[in-house]
Amino acid sequence: MTGSKDTLTCGVALCTFNGRSYLDEQLASLLDQERRPDRIVIYDDGSVDGTWEFVQEWAQNAALPVSVYRHPERMGYIKNFEAAVQALDTDLIFLCDQDDIWLPNKIALMANEFAKHPDLLLLHTNAKLVNAAAQDLGVSLFEALRLSESERRAVLAGNALEILCRRNLVTGATAAFRRCLLDIALPFPAALVHDEWLAIAAATHGRMSLLDTPTILYRQHANNALGMPLSKWRIWQLLSAPPGQFHAKYAARQGELMRQLSKLSSMHAIEPPPFLPEMKKHVEFRSHLPSDKLKRIASIFSEWKSGRYHVFSNGMRSVVRDIVNR
Repeated sequence: MTGSKDTLTCGVALCTFNGRSYLDEQLASLLDQERRPDRIVIYDDGSVDGTWEFVQEWAQNAALPVSVYRHPERMGYIKNFEAAVQALDTDLIFLCDQDDIWLPNKIALMANEFAKHPDLLLLHTNAKLVNAAAQDLGVSLFEALRLSESERRAVLAGNALEILCRRNLVTGATAAFRRCLLDIALPFPAALVHDEWLAIAAATHGRMSLLDTPTILYRQHANNALGMPLSKWRIWQLLSAPPGQFHAKYAARQGELMRQLSKLSSMHAIEPPPFLPEMKKHVEFRSHLPSDKLKRIASIFSEWKSGRYHVFSNGMRSVVRDIVNR
Protein backbone atom coordinates (compact mmCIF):
# COMPACT_ATOMS: atom_id res chain seq x y z
CA MET A 1 0.00 0.00 0.00
CA THR A 2 1.98 2.98 -1.27
CA GLY A 3 1.04 6.45 -2.42
CA SER A 4 2.51 9.38 -4.27
CA LYS A 5 4.63 12.04 -2.60
CA ASP A 6 1.53 14.04 -1.69
CA THR A 7 -0.63 11.06 -0.67
CA LEU A 8 1.63 9.04 1.57
CA THR A 9 -0.30 6.18 3.11
CA CYS A 10 -0.26 6.05 6.89
CA GLY A 11 -0.38 3.00 9.13
CA VAL A 12 -0.55 2.72 12.90
CA ALA A 13 1.35 0.01 14.81
CA LEU A 14 -0.42 -0.32 18.17
CA CYS A 15 1.04 -2.71 20.72
CA THR A 16 -0.99 -3.94 23.69
CA PHE A 17 -0.38 -5.79 26.93
CA ASN A 18 -2.95 -5.74 29.72
CA GLY A 19 -4.04 -2.27 28.65
CA ARG A 20 -7.80 -2.59 28.75
CA SER A 21 -8.17 0.35 31.19
CA TYR A 22 -7.09 2.98 28.65
CA LEU A 23 -7.79 1.46 25.25
CA ASP A 24 -11.21 3.06 24.73
CA GLU A 25 -9.75 6.57 24.78
CA GLN A 26 -6.73 5.71 22.66
CA LEU A 27 -8.68 3.88 19.97
CA ALA A 28 -11.29 6.65 19.86
CA SER A 29 -8.50 9.19 19.31
CA LEU A 30 -7.24 7.20 16.31
CA LEU A 31 -10.66 7.34 14.70
CA ASP A 32 -11.00 11.05 15.54
CA GLN A 33 -7.94 12.01 13.49
CA GLU A 34 -8.42 14.81 10.96
CA ARG A 35 -6.51 12.57 8.56
CA ARG A 36 -7.49 9.02 9.44
CA PRO A 37 -4.91 6.23 9.16
CA ASP A 38 -5.20 3.98 6.13
CA ARG A 39 -4.65 0.90 8.25
CA ILE A 40 -4.18 -0.09 11.88
CA VAL A 41 -2.29 -3.14 13.10
CA ILE A 42 -2.77 -4.23 16.72
CA TYR A 43 -0.30 -6.72 18.15
CA ASP A 44 -1.10 -8.14 21.58
CA ASP A 45 1.61 -9.61 23.80
CA GLY A 46 -0.43 -12.16 25.73
CA SER A 47 -2.84 -9.96 27.69
CA VAL A 48 -4.95 -11.60 30.39
CA ASP A 49 -7.17 -8.64 31.35
CA GLY A 50 -9.65 -8.76 28.46
CA THR A 51 -7.54 -6.60 26.12
CA TRP A 52 -7.28 -9.29 23.44
CA GLU A 53 -11.00 -9.98 23.35
CA PHE A 54 -11.76 -6.26 23.28
CA VAL A 55 -9.45 -5.41 20.34
CA GLN A 56 -10.80 -8.34 18.32
CA GLU A 57 -14.34 -7.02 18.67
CA TRP A 58 -13.27 -3.41 18.07
CA ALA A 59 -11.45 -4.38 14.87
CA GLN A 60 -14.56 -6.00 13.43
CA ASN A 61 -16.59 -2.82 13.92
CA ALA A 62 -13.96 -0.18 13.04
CA ALA A 63 -14.62 2.09 10.07
CA LEU A 64 -11.20 1.36 8.54
CA PRO A 65 -9.00 -1.71 7.96
CA VAL A 66 -7.71 -3.17 11.24
CA SER A 67 -5.64 -6.32 11.63
CA VAL A 68 -5.12 -7.96 15.03
CA TYR A 69 -2.46 -10.46 15.99
CA ARG A 70 -1.37 -12.13 19.20
CA HIS A 71 1.86 -13.71 20.37
CA PRO A 72 1.25 -17.18 21.86
CA GLU A 73 3.69 -16.29 24.64
CA ARG A 74 4.97 -12.98 25.95
CA MET A 75 7.77 -11.46 23.84
CA GLY A 76 8.30 -8.07 25.53
CA TYR A 77 7.51 -4.64 24.09
CA ILE A 78 10.55 -4.41 21.79
CA LYS A 79 9.78 -7.66 19.95
CA ASN A 80 6.08 -6.83 20.00
CA PHE A 81 6.72 -3.55 18.17
CA GLU A 82 9.13 -5.31 15.80
CA ALA A 83 6.33 -7.66 14.77
CA ALA A 84 3.74 -4.90 14.52
CA VAL A 85 5.70 -2.61 12.21
CA GLN A 86 6.49 -5.51 9.86
CA ALA A 87 2.78 -6.21 9.50
CA LEU A 88 2.22 -2.80 7.88
CA ASP A 89 2.82 -2.02 4.19
CA THR A 90 2.04 1.71 4.34
CA ASP A 91 4.48 4.46 3.32
CA LEU A 92 4.57 5.84 6.86
CA ILE A 93 4.39 3.90 10.11
CA PHE A 94 3.21 5.57 13.32
CA LEU A 95 4.18 3.91 16.60
CA CYS A 96 1.34 3.83 19.08
CA ASP A 97 1.17 2.97 22.79
CA GLN A 98 -2.01 1.58 24.32
CA ASP A 99 -2.49 4.17 27.05
CA ASP A 100 -2.04 7.58 25.41
CA ILE A 101 -4.47 9.88 23.60
CA TRP A 102 -3.61 11.25 20.15
CA LEU A 103 -4.46 14.86 19.43
CA PRO A 104 -6.67 15.23 16.32
CA ASN A 105 -4.02 16.75 14.03
CA LYS A 106 -1.22 14.25 14.74
CA ILE A 107 -1.30 12.19 11.53
CA ALA A 108 -2.07 15.14 9.23
CA LEU A 109 0.68 17.29 10.74
CA MET A 110 3.37 14.63 10.62
CA ALA A 111 2.43 13.23 7.20
CA ASN A 112 2.68 16.75 5.79
CA GLU A 113 6.27 17.04 7.07
CA PHE A 114 7.24 13.79 5.35
CA ALA A 115 5.59 14.95 2.12
CA LYS A 116 7.53 18.23 2.22
CA HIS A 117 10.88 16.58 3.02
CA PRO A 118 11.64 13.46 0.95
CA ASP A 119 14.94 12.92 2.80
CA LEU A 120 13.19 12.73 6.19
CA LEU A 121 13.27 9.17 7.54
CA LEU A 122 11.94 9.63 11.08
CA LEU A 123 10.04 12.39 12.84
CA HIS A 124 9.14 12.74 16.51
CA THR A 125 7.25 15.42 18.37
CA ASN A 126 6.62 16.98 21.72
CA ALA A 127 3.81 15.73 23.97
CA LYS A 128 1.69 16.94 26.87
CA LEU A 129 2.29 14.90 30.01
CA VAL A 130 -0.92 13.88 31.78
CA ASN A 131 -1.72 11.69 34.78
CA ALA A 132 -3.68 8.44 34.81
CA ALA A 133 -6.94 10.40 34.55
CA ALA A 134 -5.61 12.36 31.53
CA GLN A 135 -5.26 15.55 33.59
CA ASP A 136 -2.52 17.94 32.47
CA LEU A 137 0.64 17.73 34.61
CA GLY A 138 1.78 21.16 33.47
CA VAL A 139 4.97 20.00 31.78
CA SER A 140 5.79 18.97 28.23
CA LEU A 141 7.74 15.89 27.21
CA PHE A 142 10.65 17.97 25.88
CA GLU A 143 10.79 19.85 29.18
CA ALA A 144 10.85 16.56 31.09
CA LEU A 145 13.65 15.32 28.85
CA ARG A 146 15.54 18.58 29.44
CA LEU A 147 15.97 19.02 25.70
CA SER A 148 18.47 21.84 25.35
CA GLU A 149 18.40 24.50 22.67
CA SER A 150 21.76 23.28 21.33
CA GLU A 151 20.39 19.73 21.03
CA ARG A 152 17.28 21.00 19.30
CA ARG A 153 19.33 23.03 16.81
CA ALA A 154 21.60 20.07 16.09
CA VAL A 155 18.65 17.79 15.32
CA LEU A 156 16.98 20.37 13.07
CA ALA A 157 20.29 20.90 11.24
CA GLY A 158 20.55 17.18 10.50
CA ASN A 159 23.26 16.48 13.08
CA ALA A 160 21.35 14.23 15.46
CA LEU A 161 23.56 11.13 15.51
CA GLU A 162 26.17 12.30 17.99
CA ILE A 163 23.46 13.43 20.40
CA LEU A 164 21.55 10.17 20.06
CA CYS A 165 24.71 8.25 20.86
CA ARG A 166 24.88 10.21 24.12
CA ARG A 167 21.21 9.86 25.05
CA ASN A 168 17.89 9.04 23.49
CA LEU A 169 15.61 11.97 22.66
CA VAL A 170 12.92 10.05 20.78
CA THR A 171 9.77 8.81 22.49
CA GLY A 172 8.23 6.15 20.28
CA ALA A 173 4.66 7.15 21.13
CA THR A 174 5.27 10.46 19.32
CA ALA A 175 7.26 9.02 16.39
CA ALA A 176 6.59 8.11 12.78
CA PHE A 177 8.99 6.84 10.12
CA ARG A 178 9.15 5.79 6.50
CA ARG A 179 8.71 2.07 6.03
CA CYS A 180 11.94 1.90 4.02
CA LEU A 181 13.79 2.54 7.30
CA LEU A 182 13.03 -1.07 8.26
CA ASP A 183 15.38 -2.24 5.49
CA ILE A 184 18.14 -0.77 7.62
CA ALA A 185 16.86 -1.18 11.17
CA LEU A 186 15.63 -4.78 11.28
CA PRO A 187 16.08 -6.80 13.37
CA PHE A 188 15.79 -4.54 16.41
CA PRO A 189 18.74 -5.06 18.79
CA ALA A 190 17.55 -6.61 22.06
CA ALA A 191 19.81 -4.33 24.14
CA LEU A 192 18.43 -1.06 22.69
CA VAL A 193 14.91 0.32 22.97
CA HIS A 194 13.16 0.19 19.59
CA ASP A 195 12.50 3.94 19.34
CA GLU A 196 16.10 4.96 20.04
CA TRP A 197 17.36 2.34 17.58
CA LEU A 198 15.04 3.53 14.79
CA ALA A 199 16.18 7.11 15.42
CA ILE A 200 19.85 6.13 15.33
CA ALA A 201 19.39 4.14 12.11
CA ALA A 202 17.56 7.09 10.56
CA ALA A 203 20.26 9.56 11.61
CA THR A 204 22.97 7.25 10.26
CA HIS A 205 21.44 6.76 6.83
CA GLY A 206 19.47 9.94 6.27
CA ARG A 207 17.77 12.55 8.40
CA MET A 208 15.58 12.53 11.46
CA SER A 209 13.91 15.59 12.88
CA LEU A 210 11.53 16.86 15.52
CA LEU A 211 8.49 19.07 15.93
CA ASP A 212 8.00 21.23 19.01
CA THR A 213 4.23 20.83 18.66
CA PRO A 214 2.65 18.30 21.05
CA THR A 215 0.75 15.57 19.20
CA ILE A 216 -0.32 13.28 22.05
CA LEU A 217 -1.38 13.27 25.66
CA TYR A 218 1.39 11.11 27.12
CA ARG A 219 -0.15 9.32 30.06
CA GLN A 220 1.95 8.71 33.18
CA HIS A 221 0.82 5.95 35.49
CA ALA A 222 2.15 3.10 37.62
CA ASN A 223 2.18 0.55 34.79
CA ASN A 224 4.10 2.51 32.12
CA ALA A 225 6.71 0.34 30.39
CA LEU A 226 8.68 3.57 29.97
CA GLY A 227 7.43 6.72 31.59
CA MET A 228 8.22 10.30 32.46
CA PRO A 229 11.98 10.69 32.89
CA LEU A 230 11.65 12.90 35.96
CA SER A 231 9.13 10.84 37.90
CA LYS A 232 9.70 10.49 41.64
CA TRP A 233 9.83 6.73 41.21
CA ARG A 234 12.58 7.00 38.61
CA ILE A 235 14.60 9.39 40.79
CA TRP A 236 14.27 7.01 43.76
CA GLN A 237 15.44 4.11 41.58
CA LEU A 238 18.55 6.04 40.56
CA LEU A 239 19.41 7.14 44.08
CA SER A 240 18.88 3.72 45.64
CA ALA A 241 20.76 1.73 42.99
CA PRO A 242 23.89 -0.07 44.23
CA PRO A 243 27.19 1.75 43.50
CA GLY A 244 28.49 0.90 40.03
CA GLN A 245 25.15 -0.37 38.70
CA PHE A 246 24.69 2.62 36.43
CA HIS A 247 28.14 2.20 34.91
CA ALA A 248 27.51 -1.46 34.14
CA LYS A 249 24.29 -0.56 32.31
CA TYR A 250 25.98 2.38 30.61
CA ALA A 251 28.83 0.17 29.33
CA ALA A 252 26.38 -2.45 28.06
CA ARG A 253 24.21 0.11 26.24
CA GLN A 254 27.11 2.03 24.70
CA GLY A 255 28.99 -1.14 23.77
CA GLU A 256 25.96 -2.53 21.97
CA LEU A 257 25.39 0.81 20.27
CA MET A 258 28.95 0.92 18.93
CA ARG A 259 28.66 -2.66 17.70
CA GLN A 260 25.42 -1.90 15.89
CA LEU A 261 26.81 1.28 14.30
CA SER A 262 29.82 -0.63 13.02
CA LYS A 263 27.52 -3.36 11.72
CA LEU A 264 25.34 -0.84 9.88
CA SER A 265 28.40 0.73 8.29
CA SER A 266 29.81 -2.58 7.02
CA MET A 267 26.45 -3.93 5.82
CA HIS A 268 25.53 -0.81 3.86
CA ALA A 269 28.99 0.22 2.69
CA ILE A 270 29.06 3.61 4.36
CA GLU A 271 31.75 5.28 6.41
CA PRO A 272 31.39 4.68 10.16
CA PRO A 273 30.70 7.78 12.27
CA PRO A 274 34.03 9.65 12.63
CA PHE A 275 33.53 10.12 16.36
CA LEU A 276 33.42 6.38 17.18
CA PRO A 277 37.09 6.09 18.27
CA GLU A 278 36.73 8.98 20.74
CA MET A 279 33.41 7.61 21.93
CA LYS A 280 35.05 4.22 22.55
CA LYS A 281 37.78 5.85 24.66
CA HIS A 282 35.17 7.59 26.79
CA VAL A 283 33.03 4.49 27.26
CA GLU A 284 36.04 2.41 28.27
CA PHE A 285 37.12 5.12 30.72
CA ARG A 286 33.72 5.34 32.43
CA SER A 287 33.47 1.55 32.53
CA HIS A 288 36.75 1.17 34.44
CA LEU A 289 36.84 3.99 36.98
CA PRO A 290 39.59 3.58 39.61
CA SER A 291 38.28 2.38 42.96
CA ASP A 292 40.65 4.65 44.86
CA LYS A 293 38.90 7.99 45.45
CA LEU A 294 41.88 10.26 44.76
CA LYS A 295 42.94 8.37 41.64
CA ARG A 296 39.36 8.41 40.41
CA ILE A 297 39.04 12.18 40.85
CA ALA A 298 42.38 12.78 39.10
CA SER A 299 41.46 10.56 36.15
CA ILE A 300 37.99 12.14 35.87
CA PHE A 301 39.57 15.59 35.78
CA SER A 302 41.85 14.46 32.94
CA GLU A 303 38.89 13.03 31.02
CA TRP A 304 36.96 16.25 31.62
CA LYS A 305 39.77 18.28 30.06
CA SER A 306 39.60 16.09 26.93
CA GLY A 307 36.05 17.37 26.32
CA ARG A 308 34.62 13.87 26.00
CA TYR A 309 32.32 14.23 29.00
CA HIS A 310 30.54 17.04 27.20
CA VAL A 311 30.30 15.25 23.85
CA PHE A 312 29.53 11.67 24.89
CA SER A 313 27.96 12.07 28.36
CA ASN A 314 25.94 14.70 30.20
CA GLY A 315 28.77 17.05 31.12
CA MET A 316 29.09 18.03 34.78
CA ARG A 317 26.18 15.82 35.83
CA SER A 318 28.10 12.78 34.60
CA VAL A 319 31.29 14.00 36.28
CA VAL A 320 29.48 14.20 39.64
CA ARG A 321 27.98 10.75 39.13
CA ASP A 322 31.41 9.30 38.38
CA ILE A 323 33.01 10.92 41.41
CA VAL A 324 30.49 9.22 43.69
CA ASN A 325 30.59 6.14 41.41
CA ARG A 326 26.86 5.76 41.02
